[in-house]
Amino acid sequence: MERKSHRTTGFVGVASVILLALGLAGLNMLLSVQAVALDLDFYVAKWAELDIPASAKMSMEDLRLAGTKLLGYFTGSEADPQLMAVVDGTLRPVFREHEIQHLHDVRDLFQLGFAAKKVCYGLIVLGILLAAWQPGGDKTASPGLRTGWLVSKSLIIGGVPVLAATIILALPAARDFTRWWTAFHLVTFDNDLWRLDPATDWLIRIFPEEFFFAAVKRIGLYSLAATAACIVLGVILNFAVSQLSSHYSKYNL
Repeated sequence: MERKSHRTTGFVGVASVILLALGLAGLNMLLSVQAVALDLDFYVAKWAELDIPASAKMSMEDLRLAGTKLLGYFTGSEADPQLMAVVDGTLRPVFREHEIQHLHDVRDLFQLGFAAKKVCYGLIVLGILLAAWQPGGDKTASPGLRTGWLVSKSLIIGGVPVLAATIILALPAARDFTRWWTAFHLVTFDNDLWRLDPATDWLIRIFPEEFFFAAVKRIGLYSLAATAACIVLGVILNFAVSQLSSHYSKYNL
């Protein structure tokens, strides 16, 4: 009698693939954002490239201190984003009150991202546990092979929507970044504190639109690279499992 293939997954198998795909896709996007948003070296390199010390009338040393302070605030190690620095020849607080309030909103976004990352890790662990469990699974594949096959499918299935989403978001951003960036803020924030004036608000002088265009572009490239790696890894793992499962079936009749 012909044996069933280990590819017959059943409800639990489908659930494990969905959990893994969601976790991997979410983790891909979140890690891509954090890899850029929490990279002080990226900040410093862009400030030098855009000549921010001249436009913000601050030394690079003070800009680096501001970046360190902000990253500490976003990640929870600093209670206050404000700092004293020499701005246009005068020692003063860098940010005004409404800028502090906007930075509080930005910190909330970071904290939401950190919480979402933990959820993604949980989905991945749960998906792997379900894949390994598979009650009533067929006998032509070991639990390890069955889990490997489900993980390989999840890598591919999780990578495709991220790839599509990255392309869909990148096209309008490349065409008109100002409009795209404004739409992002309208969707993300429920107030207009993000509407800053370069004449009086130093937050936008330190982080002009050109800075964010470079950041978004790098995030997109990171996401594309990670997605491609996931898909390739999924294909390789699927091929390896197929080869191993044929030998397993041959010697475990």
